[in-house]
Amino acid sequence: MKVELRAAEPADLPVLYEHQADPVAASMAAFPSRDREAFMAHWERILADETVVVRAIVADGALAGNVLSFDRDAVREVGYWLGREFWGSGIAAAALAAFLRIETTRPLYAGVAPHNGGSLRVLAKCGFVACGEEDDRVLLRLD
Repeated sequence: MKVELRAAEPADLPVLYEHQADPVAASMAAFPSRDREAFMAHWERILADETVVVRAIVADGALAGNVLSFDRDAVREVGYWLGREFWGSGIAAAALAAFLRIETTRPLYAGVAPHNGGSLRVLAKCGFVACGEEDDRVLLRLD
């Protein structure tokens, strides 16, 4: 499967909204889904924030999800979300590896629900190591 990153754009938001509205995905991420209005407002802020690096993940021509980095609590953090139909096919690891060539801040952190084994494996494949726990999240760090 060919995985590419491109600039995220407002036209992506309806698909990204559906990805995060999936109750199975929200449970796996331990992140509550937003209603459409709140999601769109949140993403308009993300796309307008010059400190956020955000890319759309495209797999074989289909919008599969997004990957981004942002500042939180005085550290740089990375996050990603894939539509459930794209899980388990190596897309997340390929997209994150490509993104780490764009976002070169180190250390870089990630926070993952402890039951999200797929995401923990993706981060480990990309060199992240567990460095603690906070707010029911496993914290990982890439140096």
